[in-house]
Amino acid sequence: MIEEVPTWNMVHHICPSVPLMPCWLSVLLLFDYAAFPSPPDIRRVPPRFFIPPSNKEVKPGGSAVLSCVATGAPVPYVKWMTGEIELKKEEEMPVGRNILHLTNIRESANYTCVAMSFLGTIKATAQVTVKALPKPPTSLTVTETMATSVTLTWDSENPEPVFYYVIQYRSKASDSSYREVDRVTTTRYSISGLSPYSVYEFRVMAVNNIGRGPPSDAVETRTSEQAPSSPPLHVQARMLSSSTMLVQWEPPEEPNGQIRGYRIYYTTDPDAQLIAWLKHNTDNNRLTTISGLTANVALQSLCPGLHFCRRRTSI
Repeated sequence: MIEEVPTWNMVHHICPSVPLMPCWLSVLLLFDYAAFPSPPDIRRVPPRFFIPPSNKEVKPGGSAVLSCVATGAPVPYVKWMTGEIELKKEEEMPVGRNILHLTNIRESANYTCVAMSFLGTIKATAQVTVKALPKPPTSLTVTETMATSVTLTWDSENPEPVFYYVIQYRSKASDSSYREVDRVTTTRYSISGLSPYSVYEFRVMAVNNIGRGPPSDAVETRTSEQAPSSPPLHVQARMLSSSTMLVQWEPPEEPNGQIRGYRIYYTTDPDAQLIAWLKHNTDNNRLTTISGLTANVALQSLCPGLHFCRRRTSI
């Protein structure tokens, strides 16, 4: 049976058989060992993630910051990998926390955070997705044309959700900038407020959570005609003879279509209803003669300088 021996007793048994100096040395060594025993075991904790990396969505050419924080006892080393490639040398690995800065991202990829100590290794993966701008819509078509409105349809051609569409249009009569119709949520839309018999250019863009995509191929169309909204200009009349009158004019400012001819109304009684006036039709010229007139002296007071009063319209 082995019996525990107190420290003082150990000294007593060791010292008698050795010279004095070695005895005192032995005593000092024994007492030093007894005064400073081995420390109790420190608690060991395997690595665990305190802040794991999160997924990111970026535009093409964009940047992202991935954070990874791990704890444990001892504090683990933290490194980043993509596939089997370590993004930093092993001797440069920080402990506890590692921030990965990514720039000019062109392709989607997975990035793995690895936390390790002699108690174990853990991993967490973040996906960095390059979220492209939406594709341009296709098959843009003018399905209906009115004098002041146009109806458009198109196909999305985007597998990912589209928030809305933007329609841009402009008149081809001048180098005007595009006007926009924003937040269109359907693939069919009617644009109103256009000018009659005018050529317009249209294009459509899709918008997602990244931004506005490129425009579709443009289409052109001409709005329909409608009656002129302004009269002929600078109308003049003079008598060529006692029975023939020459009438001249300029086209209206707002013809709203192709002028196919003019109608001249004339009368000896300007107070009469228009239906009672005489009329003379002509083609798309800017002057005409009216023959077979009869003089009426009383008319000269109603239309000074002219032998007849007249109205004119475009047709």
